[in-house]
Amino acid sequence: MSDFQASAGIQGRQFAEQCDQLLTHDGFELHGRQLLRNVGVEIDRVARSPRGDLVWFEYKGSVQGSRPGLLRTDTLKKAIANGALLAAEADRHPYVVLTSHLPDTGSGAAMLRAALELGYLTDVICIYTPADANRLRAM
Repeated sequence: MSDFQASAGIQGRQFAEQCDQLLTHDGFELHGRQLLRNVGVEIDRVARSPRGDLVWFEYKGSVQGSRPGLLRTDTLKKAIANGALLAAEADRHPYVVLTSHLPDTGSGAAMLRAALELGYLTDVICIYTPADANRLRAM
């Protein structure tokens, strides 16, 4: 394994820990990962909101790198594809992507807007942006 891959793995785990801590702090009950075999999607974290609703979370982020979080279009496309596949689930729950960085211009921003408008993603929350974190607390 290359140093880049090892570093990316460590950063991914650190970001997942931050997401778990944020969700727990906001009153979510964490239930672990879940593989939905019939659509081939693994949910990073299934959680029960303070209101009692199940929510599916995907974590996409890191603290370093030239294009962390959803700034890489291939990473963004994977989250969107997962959301589109999850739309086929009969017992679908809100699908929320927690990220470290959001695209604000260009094709990434356009893809993100379209995915939200189509309902593939329930929400995309940058965990370091206060307004986004407030939306998470409202779930």
